[in-house]
Amino acid sequence: MDGVVIRGARPEELPLLDALVLRSKSHWVGGRVADVPDVTPKLTAADIVSRHVTVAERDGVPVGFYTLNEHEDYLGIGLLFVDRPFIGTGVGRLLWGHLAGRAVALDARLLGVGADPRAEGFYLRMGMVRRHEFEHDGERLVWMVGEVATVAAGRPDRDGGAPPGRHPTA
Repeated sequence: MDGVVIRGARPEELPLLDALVLRSKSHWVGGRVADVPDVTPKLTAADIVSRHVTVAERDGVPVGFYTLNEHEDYLGIGLLFVDRPFIGTGVGRLLWGHLAGRAVALDARLLGVGADPRAEGFYLRMGMVRRHEFEHDGERLVWMVGEVATVAAGRPDRDGGAPPGRHPTA
C-alpha cells in the first residue's frame, strides 16, 4: 500500500491506538463507536517492548497496529486492528506480512489468535486455521492457529495444529 510505513509504536500514541481499536470495531456495528463494548484492554508503555507493538502509519498518523505476546510454546497475536477508513485497503495484509516476518525472526513455530468471529475471514486468508470457539471477558472468540513457516511463506496451513500446553485466551 502506497505511503504506509511500518514502525514501532511510541508511548505518546497509545491513546490514539486505543481509540483506533474502538473505531475499527465500530465497522461491525454500523459505524457507531458508542455501540462498541469497551472490553479491549488498554495498552501501556511497557507493552510497547514486551508486546512488540508495531504501527502502520500513513502521513504521520497510525492507521493500524498489531501486538504479539510471546509464550513458551507459541507466539500469540494479541491485537491486530486497522482503522475503519482503511479496512479493505491492504493495510491489514501489510501488517500481516510484517507480523509474519517478526514471528520468523523470533524463531516462533506457531502463531495463535483469539479472533473476533467477524475477523475470521481475514485470518483464514492469511493462512490461519480455525480450531474452536470460546468465551473470554464476555466476548465470543474463535481460536485460530497457523504454522509460522507456512503463513510467512504465504501458503495457507490447512492442517493447522493447536499449540501444545495451555490454551490462551488472546
